[in-house]
Amino acid sequence: MQADALLTQDELDFIQDMQYVPQLNKTDPMSSLLVNGERELKDLLTRLVANEQVTLQAQFKNQQISFPLQLVEDEFHAVHLHLGSPDIYEDGPMLRPWRLTLDTPAALLSAQGAGSGLWVRDISFKGALVEIRELPQPPTRFDLYFSPGGTEPIGLHGTLRRRINGHLAAYDLSQSLPEETDRLREYILQAHRQAHPELHAHVSR
Repeated sequence: MQADALLTQDELDFIQDMQYVPQLNKTDPMSSLLVNGERELKDLLTRLVANEQVTLQAQFKNQQISFPLQLVEDEFHAVHLHLGSPDIYEDGPMLRPWRLTLDTPAALLSAQGAGSGLWVRDISFKGALVEIRELPQPPTRFDLYFSPGGTEPIGLHGTLRRRINGHLAAYDLSQSLPEETDRLREYILQAHRQAHPELHAHVSR
């Protein structure tokens, strides 16, 4: 630094830190949405997102992907449109959430990490196919943690929908906490990326 410099290096570093806005420098290109067009159109879209549930939908082969639009305020109080984690559905006799079939069933664990006798075989953001082990019958409901492959545990609240046979049961997960459901959506999105790389290739980093 030259002796007659107007700012010291510490001052320059401070200014750069102040100018850094984490939400505007995310590396994930799926997280933000740039809207081009007339200001009236942008204002209308912003008002709709602020007051209603607005989604961006795409059709891919036999699947429908629905991204919720969210308003996010940065530290300078500027509001931006962001894409939330999507809901992924598959077509069939009826539209249903896309299900991830695990290569190896994953144990549902207590908060202390103890086994529950319940193992997840298939999972979507709304429900799970659960294998019953060492239990006389499936529980009516559960509050347990899903942690496949050592991932950060996701808290799930399951309600029994039906028994399929002596050792399988279907559970509704829609009553899980919203933040845990969002984490489950993110986990399923990552799995969908691995299962369908051709769809996600254009947004790879």
